[in-house]
Amino acid sequence: MTHRLTSKDILALGFMTFALFVGAGNIIFPPMVGIQSGEHVWIAAFGFLITAVGLPVITVIALARVGGGIDALSSPIGKAAGLLLATVCYLAVGPLFATPRTATVSFAVGIAPLTGDGTLPLFIYSLIYFALVIGISLYPGKLLDTVGHFLAPLKILALIVLGVAVLIWPAGGVSPGTEEYQRAAFSSGFVNGYLTMDTLERWCSVSSSSMRRAHAVLKMPNC
Repeated sequence: MTHRLTSKDILALGFMTFALFVGAGNIIFPPMVGIQSGEHVWIAAFGFLITAVGLPVITVIALARVGGGIDALSSPIGKAAGLLLATVCYLAVGPLFATPRTATVSFAVGIAPLTGDGTLPLFIYSLIYFALVIGISLYPGKLLDTVGHFLAPLKILALIVLGVAVLIWPAGGVSPGTEEYQRAAFSSGFVNGYLTMDTLERWCSVSSSSMRRAHAVLKMPNC
């Protein structure tokens, strides 16, 4: 039996989902697309939103409809192909691309201006960063408390401050778009949206047992 979610639970769960969606790729690629597209920014943004926002949302809906498992979603293509697809996805969002990117981006944005862009500062920062990540990951049942109540509001506040600062102190005027965006703004934005890897990350995170256990904290027996 489950109890009815309170407004606080819904808000915290929404914050947690937002925090899990917004990663390093969402910090890198939108500004890059905006700068490179120039006067074609709205066309490029439309293509970007399809793959950076639309596909991840569709992935979450699809996984929810089949019960939140990669094995169930990939069953039409067979067990061998499904296993291969799941392996590639987990490697891409794990040790090969996305996970190292979370450390390097946060280091480049917040630490490198203070310590310099050297190998030793990056190594020390990575050790501390991934130690904190491991500490949080060891308690998946507390994701709602650690991410939903603390990290997500902090991330939202930081994004608001960054957005307001950009509006008040712009770096400059709109520059001409690059040749790539002048030739095909929509498709260039479309490709860069996919490079955020949010679709693959949603495939893995929504399917993972840790996510299911995080949502299970909202289930309590009736007293």
